[in-house]
Amino acid sequence: MIYFLIITYLFSFSEARQVLKIPNLVEHYVFHKITNSGTSLFSFIKMHYLDAQVLDEDYHQDMKLPFKTHETNAFSMSSLTIPDRFVFAVNVPEIFGAEAPVFSYSSNYTSNPLASIFRPPILI
Repeated sequence: MIYFLIITYLFSFSEARQVLKIPNLVEHYVFHKITNSGTSLFSFIKMHYLDAQVLDEDYHQDMKLPFKTHETNAFSMSSLTIPDRFVFAVNVPEIFGAEAPVFSYSSNYTSNPLASIFRPPILI
């Protein structure tokens, strides 16, 4: 079952579908070999894939070869609806609007009797 799903995915959404056109390649090569016995496999590949495309009598057969044309199959569906109106709001934070509490040193507050040695020096 997993192989079926992988093959279905590859042949549906990628260029692996071009592999199915290999019989067209063989048939077209045999046709060229019959019409011109001097046609080699390299010259056939060079003529159809490396040289500039020529509009000749077998142009439509040339376009049926693998990797000559690229198919773009894309299907997208959106369930979103378009709103009637758009409202743009910008939220600017108030940096200086709220007062921050003021922290200062108080000589009346000591959390530990031994903490008094860590206080700032006092000028007399």
